[in-house]
Formats: sequence, structure tokens, C-alpha cells
Amino acid sequence: MKTKDVVSLSDQYLSRMYKHSFAFAPERGVDDMVYSKEGAKYIDLYAGVSIVNVGWSNRNVVKAVESQMRKLFHTTSTYYLDYMALLAKRLAEVSPGGALTKSFFTNSGSESNETAISLVKRVSKRPYILALHRSFHGRTFYAMSALGQAMWKTGLGPFAPVVFAPDPFCYRCPLGHKGCPECGYACVEYMEDVFRCEVGGESIAAMLTEPMLANGGMVVPPSDYFKEVKRLLDKYNILLIIDEVQAGNGRTGKMWGIEHFGVVPDVLTTSKAIANGLPLGVTTYRESLDEDLRPGENYSTLGGNALSCAAAVAVLDELQGGLIAKAGESGDYFKRRLEQLKDKHPIIGDVRGVGLFLGLDLVKDRATKEPAKEAAAKFQQDLFRRKVLVGLGGLDGNVIRIEPPLVLSREHIDACVEEFDAAFSAMHH
Repeated sequence: MKTKDVVSLSDQYLSRMYKHSFAFAPERGVDDMVYSKEGAKYIDLYAGVSIVNVGWSNRNVVKAVESQMRKLFHTTSTYYLDYMALLAKRLAEVSPGGALTKSFFTNSGSESNETAISLVKRVSKRPYILALHRSFHGRTFYAMSALGQAMWKTGLGPFAPVVFAPDPFCYRCPLGHKGCPECGYACVEYMEDVFRCEVGGESIAAMLTEPMLANGGMVVPPSDYFKEVKRLLDKYNILLIIDEVQAGNGRTGKMWGIEHFGVVPDVLTTSKAIANGLPLGVTTYRESLDEDLRPGENYSTLGGNALSCAAAVAVLDELQGGLIAKAGESGDYFKRRLEQLKDKHPIIGDVRGVGLFLGLDLVKDRATKEPAKEAAAKFQQDLFRRKVLVGLGGLDGNVIRIEPPLVLSREHIDACVEEFDAAFSAMHH
């Protein structure tokens, strides 16, 4: 099939809810490259939205899945399953501080967050969840209720019980401050106002937050943010759920994004890259929370599918074999190169990120920081013509999202920076 045939079939039979960035039909991927139906090569800086962390067609993942496929695709978790138990053990070992030792498997990030929410509500017997503005936790009902971006929620309310606090987005501080820590972590202080004015801290089971906000604009909180948050949560006995669906699995140069902040959560959720593209969601949590749960209280028919679990073990092998460190080094280099571009192109208001979790905040004017939404969309299209794939994000759609496979080569970083440079230069003229 040619690309144009795929496009016309899709237009005819797929829901209008699918949003396509370009007329692009990928045929196959290798490492950090994707090939179109016609054989054109693209450098992939988006990794299927932060999914193929260990690279397209990763040989060890393919081998692990093939060997499992010959034995068992899937069976029910009412039996004892070796592939599930082995993966759960590995996840406990790599969990923050080795402190989260119990896992429950589902198919997706949304489901892993739903599981986390039901778990903390069961354990704490409290009705509310605390979430952040600009956050993104998925499209199922409670995940959507905790999503801090109104554009995805319009017309779908009323929602499940969630209260919201301001996000730690220093470049566009929601509280109008110029810098942190001079502000005294005002956004965290404000949370206490949320408790006092909305539902009372005693009614909140847990805070659900990403360690770094991906869809919300590739926002990295200031270094002591989570220590301040934890201090406040502990005062009210509120649990902490960290959503590592995008920032986790080695992307930031550490196994988990939260590890940059020196805080250990009570619950960690992940999906996306954990099985390099096979559907798998995981909710991992402290053993102390397990004591209040009962057998049969939750179940996922396809969760922890045999092929996905086999893939995930292979992914962890790859990540621990040096890929996490490589992501950190590549990210430092890429970010330096992007900062050089910022010196040259005033449209780049801010370069943010850590490891290969990077964002360019495009602005019409550096002084006002007015988001350059149209320019960002145009840039994404131009990059596509230049054979580089990037994502878009942020509340205003003005943030260029860079979340490549962690195997991204130095040569490809340099090539991409040249294309970025050319695309920004073309915008001036």
C-alpha cells in the first residue's frame, strides 16, 4: 500500500477523533529512524510519543517476545504466572529507593493511574485526589477527572472528586512570581489554601502528579519542589502517586523522573516505554499499602499479557545495560546545542528539560512570553518536510516536544539541530 491509499482508507473508516499531524504512513523503524511506505527516512525525535525508548526493532526485545510467543500469548492471572512474577521482581528492584515492592499490571497509562487512584482511596478511606494544573494522566474517567487541561475535558463533566493546585511552571509562573526559590515555593504554599478553602486536607487520599509535566509543556519543576510538596503531604497524611508514564523508563537519565528530586513516592505508575510499544501499564506501590487490599478487589483481563511482560524484562535489561546513562549524556549535549539556537533565534523563549525529555517554548515576544502557537505548528510541518519528526504540546500548543528513542546518535542530534536552525531561519524571512 502507498501512503495515499492508507490516508484515503483511514479517512473513510476511522473515527474523526483521530488527529493526524501529517500525511505520513510509517512502514518500519530501526533504532532512531522511521521509514515511510515509500522508503523515505526520518530521524525520530518523538518515539511514538515517548514509547520506543530502547529503539525501534530492538533485537533483544524482538527475541524475548518471539520466544514467549511460542509458549503462551496470554492466560488469566487467576493462575500463577512466571512472566508476571519475574517482571514484578525486577520492577521492585529498580523502583525509587527499592521501596515500592508490589505491582499490579494493566494495559495502559490511563489504567495504571485508575488503579493507583482506586488503591489509595481503598487504603485511606478518603474521597478526594489532589492534582496539578496542566497535568495529563490519560483519557479514562478518573484519569480525565485529574487532568489539568480543560480543552480535553469540555462537555464531559461532571467529574470524579479532584481538587487542583497550581503547577510549578517557573517560566510561566501561574502565581506571577519571577523566580524560585525566592518565591518561597509559593505554588506549594498555595496547596494549603486549596485544602483550607476546598475540601480539607483530611479528605484527600493522595496527590497524583507527573515528576515533569509532558503534555503540559515539558515542564521540569524546581529542584526542591517535591521535597516541599512531601513535607506538606506528610502533615495531612496524604499519599503521593507519581505518574512516570512519560518521564520514566530511563528517559531523563535516571530510571524514574522522580529520582532527580530526592523523594520516594508511595505509588508509581508507568506504561508507554516500559514494554517498548507493547501495551502494558504498571502500578507499583509500597508493601504497607498492600495490607489493606483484598484478593479479587481488582482485575484486568489482558493486563500483564505474556508478550508485554517478556518485552518489559528485555527493556529493563537494555536500560540497565548503559542506555540510561547514555540518555543523560545525549540529553546534556542536545540541550546545550538547543541553547545555542536560542541565542540565535528570538522565537525560542525557553529551552527546558532533562535527559531526552526536552521542550522548546516558542514565543512571539520574549518580554511578554506570548505563546507562538501557529509558528510551532508550522515548525513541526517544516521539520517533517526536512525528515525530522517532533511533537507539539503545552496548553497553548506552542511547545516543541523532543522525546526520541534513547539510542539517538550524536550524528543525528547534530543533523536535527541543523534542520531546526534552518527551519527557524526560514521563519524570520
